[in-house]
Order: sequence, then C-alpha cells, then structure tokens
Amino acid sequence: MAGQRWQLEKGNQVMEMSEQVASLHRQAMGHADAALYFQSHGDEARFLAETLLALDLEERAAGMLPCAESSEPTRTVLLRSAATLALRSKQLRRAERLVAQALLGFGPEALLEEVRDVLEQVHFDRHLAVRGGELSDNELQVSLSGQGVSFGVIAVSQYLDRAKNIGSLVRRTAERLTGLPFQHRRGWGKECPGLYMAAPRAGSFTLTYRLGVQPSLEGLCGPDEILPTLLEDIKAVDNGDWPALRKRIDDDAYMNNFVGLLRQIAPDGANVSLVGFTVYRKGMAFQVPFRRSRRELLVDQSAESANELDIVEGVLSGADRQTNMVKVDGTRIKVPGGFIDDIVRPLWGQSVRATVERQPGTKAPVLIDVESLEM
Repeated sequence: MAGQRWQLEKGNQVMEMSEQVASLHRQAMGHADAALYFQSHGDEARFLAETLLALDLEERAAGMLPCAESSEPTRTVLLRSAATLALRSKQLRRAERLVAQALLGFGPEALLEEVRDVLEQVHFDRHLAVRGGELSDNELQVSLSGQGVSFGVIAVSQYLDRAKNIGSLVRRTAERLTGLPFQHRRGWGKECPGLYMAAPRAGSFTLTYRLGVQPSLEGLCGPDEILPTLLEDIKAVDNGDWPALRKRIDDDAYMNNFVGLLRQIAPDGANVSLVGFTVYRKGMAFQVPFRRSRRELLVDQSAESANELDIVEGVLSGADRQTNMVKVDGTRIKVPGGFIDDIVRPLWGQSVRATVERQPGTKAPVLIDVESLEM
C-alpha cells in the first residue's frame, strides 16, 4: 500500500480503508496461489473454484477505492490483478469491465500499458472462443485476426489457401499417427478419419474443422490424439524448438511437409497478424497462438546451415513428382520429399518466389520455401 491511506465518510462515520483493502488483497492472493497449485497438479475444478474466490475478493478490494488520483496506483494495480484473474477463469466480459474501470482511472501510464496488455489478451481469447456453439472433442477451431480481417470478412487470398493447407496439415498428421509412410498423393485415404468443415463464424474470422469418428488400430494413435498432437507440433515451431519438433516428427518427408505447410499458413504481418488454434477435449480448451511469420520460420530453421540461400522469382512452369524437379524462370530446382503434392503443385503456372539452398557438389539448388506472388 506504500503508506497510502484512503477514507470513506458516511455521515459522521469515518471508515479507514487501507487495512480492509490490504486484507482483502492478501486473501485474494492466497486463493490465487492455491489455484495455481491445483492447476499444476491437474485439478482444473479446484483451480477454477480458487481463481473465482480470488477474483471476487480482488474485485471487492478495488471497489472500495474511489476513482481518484489519491487512490493510485493501488486502485489500478488491484483492477489489473482482478482482470487477470477473470481472464484465467474465462470470464471475458467481466475482465473487459474491470479493464474499463482501470482505464477510466488515473493510474500511471506505464501501469495503464500493462492493463491494455490484459485487454489485448482478452481480445485474443475472444478470437479463439467459440461463437454460436461448442466444439466437440474432435474439433479444431482456427481463428485469423489482423488488419486485413473485419467482422466476418476477409480477403479471399488470405482465406482459401490457409483453409486448404490447414486441412492438409490435419490429414498428414493423421496419416503419420496412423503409422503410414508418407503418401505421395493428395486427398484422404480410407485409413484416416474424414475431415469436415463448418461454416465460418463472424468475429476474427473463425474456421472450424471436425474429424469424423473412426476406431483406432491397436498400438496406434486414435482420432482423439490427432488434433492435440498437431497443436503440440505447432507450439514447438512457434517456440523455435526445432530439436523438439525433430523428435516428434522423425521422418524427413513428414517433417518437410509439416514445416512447408505451416509457412503457407503463417501470419504475413500485414493482413493477418495471428493464427490461433484451439482444440477442445472433454470440455477443456488447448490453445496455441501462432504469431511467427513465414520469414521468421525460414531464417530460424536455416540458421544452422552453412549453405548459401538464394531467391528465384518467376513462373512455376512444372512440378514433376517422378523426378522431384521444378522450373522457376528457367531455373531447375530440386524439391525435397514431402513438398511436391501439397505445397508445390498447387502453385503451378503462378508467379512465385522460391527460396533455394545452393549445396556444394550439386548442380540444381534445393527448394527451401515457395510462395505465390499473385496475392
């Protein structure tokens, strides 16, 4: 409390506020610490119950202080804390109200910036939240947000390719977990559960994918593990943990395919700044915000290579699966396994930018990344 004292006058009574506020805050922090303990031990019910108790106490403490300069910075600190607790317990509307109260006050600018950070997180959670229904255990929600996304409106060029490539990511993950060798074909096989897509929801522009139900084979991963596995793979890339990803995907073709598709989906930083992934299992949400751009992924993954990278631009005039060779502006380029079907062939006939690696002792450069210039 930094020695500050507040008073509330009611008639001839003067009630000293500082000790009451401090007591409520200490109780709130006790419940918040207990909540984190239960969360770390997997007890989500107790985590939520303790968080709500902490939230109620912290909001009461903040409410005892008048919206005045004399109440600062304590009032803003308490409201920020309460808003964070509301965010943890997924009470997004309540979090918004608490943030609004803080921003109406007279807190120092540095502290108000932290409050705005909480508000941004609330907006992000709204992007990932389901609108108009609930997701089942076999559903994946993907939320696109950024300057090029409005309320239920997005440029076709930002939507269609991402929607297709997300479907390919799910399919390839399903094939990998089913134990299949990398399939040099496009489309779903009988070995994997079908993939369905719900109508886009308004807001940040949200897509929902649903896996069909199919019994798992003995000793192999079933449908319930496909989507969480995919999100763990994406999380490893967003964290820049390439060794962990390599342990998770130890097949070169699947690895190349996964990273190549993820680059196609990645934010461009201008129109789309965030691609949020959410999987719901047994009522619990598993969320992965993916913010890394295509260029970040390219530089990060290539950081350990001593070979020279080059850029070739022009029309993609061929994509031969038998020889794994393509041509861009007359330059013959070798395509690594896992790239041809899902990533290269859909761009045939388009103007593209190809990032290639020139390896010693080889005539043709090796394709690292390819992107369409026709946006």
